Amino acid sequence: MAPAVEKPTHRSVSDSNIVPIYDREPIKNSPYLPEIMEKLNTIFGMRQFRKNQLEVITATLDGRDVLVLMPTGGGKSLCYQLPAICQTGKTRGVTVVISPLLALMRDQEQSLLSKGIDVVNFSSDQSDEANSDSWAKLNGRNKPSIMYVTPEKLESSSKMKNTLQRVYEQGQLARFVIDEAHVISSWGRNFRTAYKNLDSLRRHYPTVPIMALTATANSKTRRDIIDRLGIQGCEVLLQSFNRPNLHYSVRPKSGKTIVCDIATYIKSRHSGETGIIYCLSRDKCEEVAKELRDKYNLRARHFHAKMNSDDKQRTQKGWQDGDFEIIVATIAFGMGIDKHDVRFVIHHTLSRSLDSYAQETGRAGRDGLPSDCLLFYSSQDVNAIMSQIRNDKDLTPDVAQLQIDELWQMSYFCQNDVDCRRKELMAFFDQVFDPRDCHKSCNNCVEVKELKQENLTRQASDAVRLLQMMLRRDTHISHTLCVAAFRGSKSSDVTKKGFDGLSPFGAGKDLPAKLVQRLFAHLYSRRAFSQEPQSNGMWNSNYMQVSMKHIRRWVCHEPAVARRKSGCLLKRQRGSGDVSRCQYFRFVVG
Repeated sequence: MAPAVEKPTHRSVSDSNIVPIYDREPIKNSPYLPEIMEKLNTIFGMRQFRKNQLEVITATLDGRDVLVLMPTGGGKSLCYQLPAICQTGKTRGVTVVISPLLALMRDQEQSLLSKGIDVVNFSSDQSDEANSDSWAKLNGRNKPSIMYVTPEKLESSSKMKNTLQRVYEQGQLARFVIDEAHVISSWGRNFRTAYKNLDSLRRHYPTVPIMALTATANSKTRRDIIDRLGIQGCEVLLQSFNRPNLHYSVRPKSGKTIVCDIATYIKSRHSGETGIIYCLSRDKCEEVAKELRDKYNLRARHFHAKMNSDDKQRTQKGWQDGDFEIIVATIAFGMGIDKHDVRFVIHHTLSRSLDSYAQETGRAGRDGLPSDCLLFYSSQDVNAIMSQIRNDKDLTPDVAQLQIDELWQMSYFCQNDVDCRRKELMAFFDQVFDPRDCHKSCNNCVEVKELKQENLTRQASDAVRLLQMMLRRDTHISHTLCVAAFRGSKSSDVTKKGFDGLSPFGAGKDLPAKLVQRLFAHLYSRRAFSQEPQSNGMWNSNYMQVSMKHIRRWVCHEPAVARRKSGCLLKRQRGSGDVSRCQYFRFVVG
C-alpha cells in the first residue's frame, strides 16, 4: 500500500507546486516508487514532491533522457540527487553532474556530505589533496554516488576522459546531468565554449541517459538543447514559469538620483531585509555599493567577475550568512545561489533579455513569501548595452544580432506600461497567462487607468516611410533625429536637411511622446528598424537603418503594438499585406 502523503498545513507559493504523487497511473505502478519514497523520507527528510519531480526521477531511473524546465527554486537538484542514491534503476553507479557554477558545486557537495551521500567534486578551486582523494574514490571499488565537474575540466582533462571511459565500460555510469543547460544553446547569451563539446556525450557513452536541467528556455532554446545533446525523443517536462509571490515593477530611471531612489525604496519597503542589486559594469557595482554604505548607511557589498576567488567566496558567504543584507553585482552573481529569503531584486540597469530578467528576478522569494522585483529603465542603458554587444569581438554577427534583437524585446517590455507584465513574461516562455490572475502583482495591473484602443497602423507605416526618405538624403540619421521629425519638430537639425518638407513629416505630432517611443521600440523589436555603429573620428555613433525584408515578414505574419492611457498594449491581429493592418494600440487617456 502506498504511504500516505501529508497535506501542507499552510498555503504558500511553494505549496502550489506540490502535487499529489499518485495522480498518474504509470507513476502508481512504477517499480521504483517504494525506494524513491524511502529515500525521500529518510535521506532528504521530505514527504512530498513538487510538480514534475517524481516524473523526472522515474524517467531517469527508467533509463530515459529528460529535458527539465523548472523555475528558480522549483527543486531541480532533487531530480538528480535522489535517483543518484537509488539502486533499483536500469542504470546504476556514478551520476556525473556537469555544472558551470563553482559556488553551487561547493554548496551542494557540503549539503550532500551532511546527508551521508558520497560525493566528489572536480573543479579548479579544489586543493591538490582534495583532488587526489576524489580521483582515488572514482577509481576505487566503492564509487561515489555523485560526481560534480565543470564542462572545462571535462573537455580539457585526458585523465578525466580516460577515467570516465573506464567507468562506463565497467557499467558504472548511471547518468549525465547537465545543469544550466540553456548555456549549451547557441542562442544563449552565456554561451561557454566548453559546453558545445557536450554533444560528444551521446557518441562516447551511447547507453547512458542524459538529463538536461534549466530554469529558463523558450521553445527555440529547448529545440537547440535537444539537438545539440542528441536527445531527440527525450521526455520534456515543463513547469509554469509563473512566480505568483513576485511583484514586478518598472520605473523610469534618473541618472542623477538613481542611487538615492534605490536607497529610499529599500528603506521604505525592505529595511533590514536581504536583496540583490544588478548593475551593468564592475565599476558601477563598486560605486553604487560604496554610496549605499557611506551616504545611506545601508549594509551593502559589491560582487563581480574580476574579484579574486577568495574575495568572491568571502563576499558570497558574508551575504548568505547575513553579515550584510545587500549585494550589488553584475550578472556574474546569482546562478546557483541558494538563498531563500531574498526579499527584493533591483535592476539598476535593465537585463539584456527577457530570459535573463526571468532568471535574475527568480532569485527573489524562493521561500514562497512576497518579494519585489524593481527595474529602473532608461534608453541610455539600452544604448550602453548595445555598444557592449557590438564591441564584443567574441560574438559572431548572427549571435550579436540575436542579442540586439533580445535587447530591443527587453526594452519594449520595459516601455509597455499597459499590459500585465506577468502575462508578457509568460508569453516569452510560450505560456499563456490570464491577466485576471495577476491580482495586481505588477505595476501595470496596480495602476488602473482608463484605456483607449487605437489603430496606429498609419503612423507605423509613416514612421517607416519617413526613415526611408530621410536616409535618401543623409545616411547619418540618429534615433533622436528621426523621432523629432516624426513628431513634427522644427529644430535646426530637422530643417537644415529639409526633413520638414517630407510628406510623412509630423505624422506622430498628435501622439504623446511616450507612445511614440513605444511605437519605435516595437519597430526595433520586430527588426523593421535597426541601429548600426559608424565611426565619427574619435568615437562611434549609432545610426538608424530600415529593413524591408523584416517589414514584409513582420507585416504578413506578426501582430502589432498597442498602448494605454499613458502607455501601449499589443492586440494580436494578423495582417495580410502592409503595415497599416497591424498596428493596434491601447493607451492611457489623458
